[in-house]
Amino acid sequence: MASEFRDQVEAALENEESEELLGVIIDIALAAEDAAWAEDCLFRLTTHPDTNVRGNALMGFAHLAERFGGVDRERLEPVLEAGLMDDKRYVREQAEACLEELGWRVPEASP
Repeated sequence: MASEFRDQVEAALENEESEELLGVIIDIALAAEDAAWAEDCLFRLTTHPDTNVRGNALMGFAHLAERFGGVDRERLEPVLEAGLMDDKRYVREQAEACLEELGWRVPEASP
């Protein structure tokens, strides 16, 4: 079943349909068995053109961290910082929420 799950997620990532990806993000964050693979999937989605996909992907990292005991901070921190600067408020809020869930310091906003 793990192979089937991965195949379905990879197919959704290739199709890039926003509605489908919103469900896939939840599946990745809450059901993926391989933390590194799950992180890679979410990293791919953090640059998606859809605001909700980008924002939800950022929050997905908090769920992965809870399930697996952590995430790759060195790789994720710059992505979250970019999320804090996103043009869309929802993405900024999700980046901030993820930082808070992870217990990481939220950078001060520039004046």
